[in-house]
Amino acid sequence: MTRVTKSKLLSILEPFDGQLHHKILLIAVGGTAMTLLGIKASTKDVDFNIPNRTDYNEFHRLYKRIVPGVEIDHWGSNLVFSEVLPADYIDKASDYKTSFKNIKLKILHPLDIMCSKISRSSDADIEDIETCIKTYKLNKNSITNRAKLYEQVGNDRIFSNNLAIILERFF
Repeated sequence: MTRVTKSKLLSILEPFDGQLHHKILLIAVGGTAMTLLGIKASTKDVDFNIPNRTDYNEFHRLYKRIVPGVEIDHWGSNLVFSEVLPADYIDKASDYKTSFKNIKLKILHPLDIMCSKISRSSDADIEDIETCIKTYKLNKNSITNRAKLYEQVGNDRIFSNNLAIILERFF
């Protein structure tokens, strides 16, 4: 499996930037966000949240045409994986400076990166959660408060149980 580094990720987005009909907002999530933040050297796949429906449709139209050579998971509205992100997630996301003309790139806040991985909690997710906690010195109280703002498309009980396990393990 080919891993995607920060420079590879940006080169994957170049054809999109050149062919977009209008400016769009992409929010890097998951391992993609962690790679752009420099806390992971690479990611196994590329993940974006695209909050605006028109932007989502435009990106999806090009994704089918460009064939970037790597899977790009993209969720519309305020969704990522099986999570419904809190209303302020865009405001909390940080801008990522690029030379793109039509793509505005933001990075999901580390607390949201962590919370968005709770439901799945695979071994890789737990590793990423631990990295976010340690790198950004996230505390139990901030995690608990932020997690309360999350809704799940799937099972709320799984999220709550996994959150309890994560908090017990790391605090």
